[in-house]
Amino acid sequence: MQLKGRRALVTGATGGIGQAIARELASRGCAVTITGRRESELERLVGELGPPARGFTADLTNLDEVREVMDRAGPVDVLVANAGVGIPHDLAMLSDVEIEEAIRINLLAPAALARAALAPMKQRGRGHIVFISSGAGLIATPGNGTVYTATKWGLRGLGLALRQELHGTRVGVSTIFPGPIRDAGMLADTGVTLPRGFSTSSPQDVARAVVRAIEHDKPETTVASASVRLLVAVGAVAPVLIGELARLAGVGRVRDAMLRGSEAAR
Repeated sequence: MQLKGRRALVTGATGGIGQAIARELASRGCAVTITGRRESELERLVGELGPPARGFTADLTNLDEVREVMDRAGPVDVLVANAGVGIPHDLAMLSDVEIEEAIRINLLAPAALARAALAPMKQRGRGHIVFISSGAGLIATPGNGTVYTATKWGLRGLGLALRQELHGTRVGVSTIFPGPIRDAGMLADTGVTLPRGFSTSSPQDVARAVVRAIEHDKPETTVASASVRLLVAVGAVAPVLIGELARLAGVGRVRDAMLRGSEAAR
């Protein structure tokens, strides 16, 4: 689907990846609506994007606000469900409330947003839905928390199953799997460095992958270095072995450092 003149909604636009996606879509001629939790950041980004961009705050843990997002955005041609939370904690470290909040933001909200966007897209015979997952949605390693991994795997299933559901409607579905990202997310927030041999991608790399997925109707795209893509390839055929290899490579130390950083920020 060509992007010029299309209407797009990007959630989680106050984060580094969300901002990059919004900028890339606007540069391709989209009228972009953005949402996030930080009003000042939204206002700054809307001002940067210029007319006809607009934005408003939303708490996607609340399904009433999810429905309000779609009502305020109106019928869109492109939905990028990017909002999410990183949870490096062990399962036993989380309360029931924290587990529920992670599932609501990372999995329930994208599903509810997609459901609300579908009817107008199908009626017009065009549209595209993009889910921003994570490398943790492809392989389970000591580098990511259990609940985070589970929600991101759930996004992969949601994307693939919804793509089958929409076959023949001319509405596309893509899932993007960013690996370690510099200048955004937990790595940037905690200043953690990766083990030797692993490198990072940029938020702009993710944004360009989103555009390519929409334009070429790509089901899945992994945005990561060659070393991470190799892990993903091995993990597809040996999902338990890849966890052990990742442990030997030292990715568990990365999560330990993230945990220390997140606890210090509380």
